[in-house]
Amino acid sequence: MMPGMDSAMEPEVVIPNRRRHRRVAVGLPVEVHISGRKAAVTVELADIAPAGVRFRPMSDLRVAVDQRATFMFVVEGGTACTAEGRITRVEPSGDFIVVLDRANPAFGAFVQSLEA
Repeated sequence: MMPGMDSAMEPEVVIPNRRRHRRVAVGLPVEVHISGRKAAVTVELADIAPAGVRFRPMSDLRVAVDQRATFMFVVEGGTACTAEGRITRVEPSGDFIVVLDRANPAFGAFVQSLEA
């Protein structure tokens, strides 16, 4: 800090948004299969974008960066949306981010419908 300045006068640091797509809040419970675990776990699909999702555990769940997550949910009309990707970040809250590398066309159509 410069002499004569208090902390309220310090310049604000702005971190640029690196996301390529807007996230849409969802709040949908889904079962996720995580590599290294025998059984699927139920989590909240907190938000969604064409290239990634954020999950919020509904109970104590330990996941790690580089594990794979596969999930499916059914939308109105009975269409199954499926996607898979790598966990790239685990937040202190337990939320974890999955960058998708596979998704069926129904998943893309669902995300696109939310953005409209």
